[in-house]
Amino acid sequence: MDIDTRKNALVRKRVIDWFVKKGRAFPWRKTTNPYQILIAEILLRRTTASAVSRIYTNFIERFDSPSRLHYARESTIAKALTSLGLQNIRAKQLKKVGTTIVNDYDGEIPLNPEQLRALPGVGRYIASAVLNFAHSKSVPLVDGNVIHFLSRVFGVEFSGPRDEEAWEFTNKFGGSHKSELYWGIIDLVATICLRRNPRCPICPVSSACTWFVKSSV
Repeated sequence: MDIDTRKNALVRKRVIDWFVKKGRAFPWRKTTNPYQILIAEILLRRTTASAVSRIYTNFIERFDSPSRLHYARESTIAKALTSLGLQNIRAKQLKKVGTTIVNDYDGEIPLNPEQLRALPGVGRYIASAVLNFAHSKSVPLVDGNVIHFLSRVFGVEFSGPRDEEAWEFTNKFGGSHKSELYWGIIDLVATICLRRNPRCPICPVSSACTWFVKSSV
């Protein structure tokens, strides 16, 4: 699928510039520690960022390494996650992740993408998030938010986050990007590029957005 390189560069710059000025501040965005970012991404699944932010710092202080998760009881982990819901399921997964990292990788978060994706319940998106935000690797990051944003801005359609064309398109779009690019997209979708009643007049990329231009005709 082709992509307009000039528009691509313009959108990237505007998203990053907007994020630097108006992006949301969360504790996991202030670290490059791969373990802390991995935990954040696991907790963010099926949960709002604001909800995770309320328990994240205390959770990381209490379970500050894979070994802490490995040796903790599931009930203890679950208690720390009560406010997020699904705490028993989350606790079981987090303990498995900690155990796998301790037993298979000497307690260190693997850098290899395939090894990251093979961690219990991690998969492609979380693995890519760790590579992006912990190691500044310019790898594509695709979830529902990214697809929503790119579909509107570029007038493309994808079947969902597992659509390989979505990953290929996002790879071309992202290029050699900064971590702020995907944080910016996430925050734009959360606050401006809403699925219902989008706030296009204050969007930094509206003039380059295919959806906005068509809807304005």
